Amino acid sequence: MSLTFGFERFARVVDDAPNLLIAYRDDSGADYLDFEPTTPADVLVPEDLAVTILINSRVGPSAFQAVQHRGHELDFASLPAVPLEESSDADRDHVAAIIAQMAEWPGFAASVATKVLHKKRPATVPILDNQAIFGAYMNPHWPYRRSSTDSVYSQSRIREALQWIWTDLTSPVNRDAWAELEQLEPTRTRIELFDMVWWMYFRQLEPVAS
Repeated sequence: MSLTFGFERFARVVDDAPNLLIAYRDDSGADYLDFEPTTPADVLVPEDLAVTILINSRVGPSAFQAVQHRGHELDFASLPAVPLEESSDADRDHVAAIIAQMAEWPGFAASVATKVLHKKRPATVPILDNQAIFGAYMNPHWPYRRSSTDSVYSQSRIREALQWIWTDLTSPVNRDAWAELEQLEPTRTRIELFDMVWWMYFRQLEPVAS
């Protein structure tokens, strides 16, 4: 069973998606997904940063202090209460705005912001990793050129990433694949299934540099 990533752009057909999904169970990212936060779902606190170290975020003192002093600024109540694949254009606009707001804080960018927010809204906010998403998934030159590690702050670029992912989550080409993957991992949201398969594919083609 295959999944098509980047549908309608420079489509990449990823074969054997179920085995990639199963292989992810041994990745530290699975520990991140399994972790059940004890912090409030609608309040951001410094402790929310801790789990992100399981998926390679480089949080430091400035990020901790930013959450201490600015966490109350995020309007969680306004976030759409729907899975990303069921979201409207307006919903995705709003999610992008919240991510971009957080990305402007000291110690943050889109990657760390979404690794924190995903645990608050696991069906709505996907993980927008610098390399895996912006540097590879959305890069027409990857894997022929190594993925970029540049941080992303722009709301328009974040919104573009949400649109790309939404397209792949809802494409008729992927309908049967999502159904099969959901049977293998019934507790995962669709954006988590997306991330699991894409991450394993990404690391197959671009292993961690020694």
